[in-house]
Amino acid sequence: MRHSRATEHQDGPIQVGIGLIRRGDCFLVRQRAPGTVYAGYWEFPGGKCEPGEDPAQATARECFEETGLTVVVGPLRRVTTYRYPHGLVELFFHDCNTLHATSEPAAASGFRWVEAADLAGLRFPEANEALIGELARQTR
Repeated sequence: MRHSRATEHQDGPIQVGIGLIRRGDCFLVRQRAPGTVYAGYWEFPGGKCEPGEDPAQATARECFEETGLTVVVGPLRRVTTYRYPHGLVELFFHDCNTLHATSEPAAASGFRWVEAADLAGLRFPEANEALIGELARQTR
């Protein structure tokens, strides 16, 4: 059984699966809640890998838990390792689509569709900067 390095090595990176859920030229994002790490910043759905779970599995699970949407996890777009004040993270960004083309996130989730060109105007955590630029350029 494979374990996430986050649970095996405290000094190793925390592995995080992130879903880039796209519909047309829009991506699903939300603003982080007050009282959380990076409160007020924007984020894509995703979260830490559980023991025995790979980043693609974590992406699917976290997308469902956070948005209520079942997603089809597509190709790995980018892996970014970044040291934040709260720890070292290894972010696995996967291109995703909703299982059903017209599905919408749960209203209480706070997630909403934002045009790729408008993502650069939102404040994301630093590890997302190169990705945000790439998404905006790709949809022009």
